This record gives sequence, C-alpha cells and structure tokens, in this order.
Amino acid sequence: MDIQERLAKQDGGYVGIACADLARYTAFDIAFDHVKFPPDTAYRRLPGLSVAANYNAAVRAMFEADKAWLWIMDNDHVFPPDILLNLLERDVDIVTPLYLRRLAPFLPVLHGDESRGYTRYNFNYLKGKSGLVDVTADGTLPTGGMLIRRRVLEMLTDPWFETGQIDSEYGSWDIYFTEKARKAGFKLHVDTDNCMGHIMPLALWPVCIDGEWRYDIREAYSR
Repeated sequence: MDIQERLAKQDGGYVGIACADLARYTAFDIAFDHVKFPPDTAYRRLPGLSVAANYNAAVRAMFEADKAWLWIMDNDHVFPPDILLNLLERDVDIVTPLYLRRLAPFLPVLHGDESRGYTRYNFNYLKGKSGLVDVTADGTLPTGGMLIRRRVLEMLTDPWFETGQIDSEYGSWDIYFTEKARKAGFKLHVDTDNCMGHIMPLALWPVCIDGEWRYDIREAYSR
C-alpha cells in the first residue's frame, strides 16, 4: 500500500502548533512543510507565551472544526514526513514520538509517574524496549508531537492543559495532562519507531589541545 492509500484511510484531524510570535527555527518549518496529512486535515499556528494556553486553543479549534484527532507540536522539533501517518496508524488513545531533552545529558523526555516522584528516566528505562511502548503504569509523556484521539479530550474538561499543578515553579502542563488522562482510564504510549529531533542552540568553539587545534561543540550559553 503506497502512502496516498494509507493517508486516504485516515480521518481528518487538527494540528495545533505552539509557537512564539516570531518563528524560532527554519528547520521546523521545512520539516512541517513536508508532513503527509490525511485529507480534510486543518492546522493552525498558535503564537503566545503560554504553551498551555496555545494547546487549549488547539483543542477548542479541533472541536469547532469537528475533527477526529489532535496533533500538538512545538516549533523546536524536526521530524520525517510520514511521522503523523505512522502515529495515526498506531490507533491508540495517546502517543508521543520519542525525543530527547535539549539540555545535557540529553535524556529521553520521559518521567516517572506520581508514585515515582516524576523522576526523569534515563536510557536504561528503554533498554530492551522497542516499537510502541505502553508507559501507562509507570510514566508520563511530553506533549510536543503528541497525537491525542478526540475521545480523550471529550472525557477531560476545559482547560485540558494547566500550569503550576505539579510544581509551582515550572509549567508541567505535559505531566499534569497525561496524569489526568491516565487516571481517566486512557493508555499512554511512546513510539520508539518514530523519533523527533529536538532543536537546540549550539556553538562551535576552536580549542587547542596538546598543541593541536580542533573544534568543540557546546551549548550556546556555555563558556
């Protein structure tokens, strides 16, 4: 089955892109321009300082447009053109592609659940796992790139995404949303077959080691 046939089998949905007032990364726009969308899919860029508010606006727009699913995306990622179709074909409640934190040591963006104090998992958590990984019992998911079925959003109430509920000093809208969904009986999955790149500012520094010049890659705000 070619990709157009695969796309035709999917219902149309809604894509909400949380972004700043000014575009951050051209690489994101290039990646998004190449995404393969099912027929009758709509999307909207949602500028604003609050990611949670942007996501909530996307949910409301999805309901207004009467779509079957919502794909929420942040504009600091890159991804292959078929990522959305692959996620749709998983046919699960909630699924997020696997990606890494933008800060060293660049761990997977996966947390333990409430019983584990929301501890960040390292790569050992994924050891021996492949494909679609069910994290419902012991984890929460990030919201960047998350595909959510309409039935989930119908069960939960507005506002779906809220800040300050897990930690007063951090947003944590992603953790709180997935906790609410899990407690409502929905399944959470991370898709290790579908990964995204997480864009971060990097700087190349010339360094001299033992008399030989070479380059060193550092985070842009490092010295």
